[in-house]
Amino acid sequence: MARKKQKSNKCLNCGAELNPQYEYCPHCGQENDDRQMSFGRLFVDFFSNYFSLDSKFGRSIKPFFFQPGILTREFMEGKRVKYANPIRLYLVISLIHFFLFSLTMENKSSNNEGIVKTTSSENQAKSDSLDVMVDSALTELNIPRPDTVEVNEAEEDTIFFIANSDWKVIKEMTRKDGKRYSLEQIEDSIQIDQKNRIPRYLTSKLIKLMNSEMHSINMYIVSKIPGVMFFLLPFYALLLKLFFSKRLYINHLVHSLHIHSFTFTMLSILWIVELINDPFSDTIALAFPCILIVYIIFSFRNTYRIKYKTAIFKVFLSGFLYNIIVALGLIIGVIISLLLY
Repeated sequence: MARKKQKSNKCLNCGAELNPQYEYCPHCGQENDDRQMSFGRLFVDFFSNYFSLDSKFGRSIKPFFFQPGILTREFMEGKRVKYANPIRLYLVISLIHFFLFSLTMENKSSNNEGIVKTTSSENQAKSDSLDVMVDSALTELNIPRPDTVEVNEAEEDTIFFIANSDWKVIKEMTRKDGKRYSLEQIEDSIQIDQKNRIPRYLTSKLIKLMNSEMHSINMYIVSKIPGVMFFLLPFYALLLKLFFSKRLYINHLVHSLHIHSFTFTMLSILWIVELINDPFSDTIALAFPCILIVYIIFSFRNTYRIKYKTAIFKVFLSGFLYNIIVALGLIIGVIISLLLY
C-alpha cells in the first residue's frame, strides 16, 4: 500500500507559501511532500525523469534507435528543446559503456592471468631442465657459458637509454617468479640517480611497468580510453565537415555525438552478453559491424538528405579515414598513459 503524502504549507525547495491542498509547488514545480526520500522513491524518480515518454530523454529513445539521423536533423532545424542534449546523451551512454567495458576487460584479464601463471610454471620447468642439459654439454666441451664471460664496460652497448648491465639487473629483479623488490631497491641497484634527467625518468617508468602486474597495467590503460575517445570526437566531426562543407561544424559535431552514442550502446549490449557468457556472443559480435554500418548509412542519408549511393560511399570513406585516426589516437594515448603510469 502506498504511503500517504505528508503535505506542507511551505515548499521545501524554494520556500514559497503553499496551500496544503497543492500537489506541487506553483513556483518551482517540486512535489508537496514532507516525507524523507526513500531509496526506492529516488530510484523511481530517476527513471521517470529520464525515461518517461514526456521527458527529453524518453522522447529521444525512439528516433535514436529507429530513425537514424533524425535527432541530428531536428537539431540542425532548431528543434533543440524537445530532445535530450547531445552531449548529455553521449556522457550518460559512454559512462555506462566504459563501465561495462572495464568489467569485461577485468574479467578477461583475470581469466588470462590464471592461464599465464599455469603456462609460465610449465615453461619454467622446461627452461630449468634445458639449462641443465646445456650446462652439461658445455662442461664436456670445455666451453664457458655466455653469461659468465666478462664484458668490458668501456665497450658495453646500450639498449635505447639503458646500459646492457642495467637492463640485465632490471630483468632479473622484476622477474615475477622470484623475490619481489621495491622500485627504490631496483633503482638503487642500477644507481639511477647518476643518470641524466630524461633517461632517469624513462628508466624509472620502465622499471615501474616491468615490476607491475599485467592486470593492473591493462586496467590503467582501459581507464584512459574514455578520455581518448572524447578527444577524438571533434576529429570525426572534422571529417564530416570535409565531406559536407556547406554545413556548420557544430552540426557535424552533434552528428558525431549521436553516432558515437549509438556505437557505445551497441557495444554495451555486446559487453553484457560476454559478461553473462551467452553462447550467441560470437554471433552478436559478427552482427555488430553490419548493424553499425547500416545505421550510419541511414543516419547520413537522413541528416544530409543525400542518396543511398552517396551515403554508402561517404560512410565507407569517412569510416576508413576515421579508423586510421582512432588507431593513431589510441597508440598515442597508450604511450602517454604509460609515460604517466
